[in-house]
Amino acid sequence: MRVRPASNSVAARKSVAAKKGEVVKRRLTLLSMGIGLALPLFATEAVTVNELETAVVKIHRESDAEAAKRLSEVNLTERLSTARLVRLKAELPGEKSRQALDAVADASAFLSLPSSDIPLTAAPDRAAQDAILLRTGEYLAKTIPKLPDFFATKETTQFSDGPLTTSRITGKESWNPKLQLVGKSTVIVSFAAAKGELENQSGETTSAAASGKKLAVEGVFGPILAVVRKDVLGSNPAWSHWELGPSGPMAVFRYQVAEEKSHYVLQDSSGEGLPSPVAAYHGEIAVDPGTGAILRLTLLAEPRPNGPVALADILVEYGSVELGGKPYICPLRSVALSKARSVNTLEGLYVYPLSVQSPFKLEVNDVEFSQYHLFRSEVRLLPEGSPRTGGDSNSPAPTAQPAAAPAVPPTR
Repeated sequence: MRVRPASNSVAARKSVAAKKGEVVKRRLTLLSMGIGLALPLFATEAVTVNELETAVVKIHRESDAEAAKRLSEVNLTERLSTARLVRLKAELPGEKSRQALDAVADASAFLSLPSSDIPLTAAPDRAAQDAILLRTGEYLAKTIPKLPDFFATKETTQFSDGPLTTSRITGKESWNPKLQLVGKSTVIVSFAAAKGELENQSGETTSAAASGKKLAVEGVFGPILAVVRKDVLGSNPAWSHWELGPSGPMAVFRYQVAEEKSHYVLQDSSGEGLPSPVAAYHGEIAVDPGTGAILRLTLLAEPRPNGPVALADILVEYGSVELGGKPYICPLRSVALSKARSVNTLEGLYVYPLSVQSPFKLEVNDVEFSQYHLFRSEVRLLPEGSPRTGGDSNSPAPTAQPAAAPAVPPTR
């Protein structure tokens, strides 16, 4: 029998222990990888549209609250098209998760589409591009005067980051960066060729929290298109790409408007009564290449640095609506993004540092327009002594009412 030196025996045992340690290390590494895979789907936050679609398929069986919580972590790196948004919302378990997805889509509304969503159709030559823009100019010149008097339902869902919350443990305030629902409202908007756009504020409003200043996209039926005609078409828009719209291909142009030529006003909604400055802006305009009709429009403001407004972006999507048996192009959806803070009126006197001003607050309005109806006057002549008048010669004459009047009649 051979006896190995003790030193060799010890070395052998160390070698075996080292191998076992390596195996354990590998297992721990694999375990940690498994734990990483078990983390929430959106732990990394920044995701593509395809990754979002894959994740929605995985969470559609979860509770509505849990799905909404997961979606609130999403930060898309690409634009979620309206068609994809509608399809994904149908996969979600409830209203909370659908609202969370709306907020995600709104935050991505001004990004570029995924490359897979852009057709590979060759760009038209310069002459064809000029012809499309010429048709768009003609469309803008004729659209508003030809619109009939009508009213529609405007449903607004408002999201906001914040508010400041105070920790029960440390007592310190912190800002919640996630978008959350702060209010919903339903009003009637009307358009009369002689009076322009009006809004009836007596509709239904619900609020989950104090929503701060009012954020709105105003003038989507007329004034915003007038700005496009003055500014955008005069800025020599450049060809960008083709997109697939609900009814066919859309020609997309990019534009840039300098401040000295801008009619885009950053309205003061802080309550300080400060003058409303104009701002340089840029964006995209997507049109029907055959008719020149505007189908999608974005305006991204370029506010001056160190001002109270850091972000002021508008999106409007238009589509065909039937009024009185005839098709018209009207707004279907709009999104407004605003990032601003309260103006400190004492700053000019005491030169307060920026750190003492209120933090920037992001507000998002998601607006849908539906239930379009024409204004129609209907007068009924009743004989004297009928039950309607009761035979009272002093009874007032019947009043004109819009056909199919909504629950909240429009103000004209």
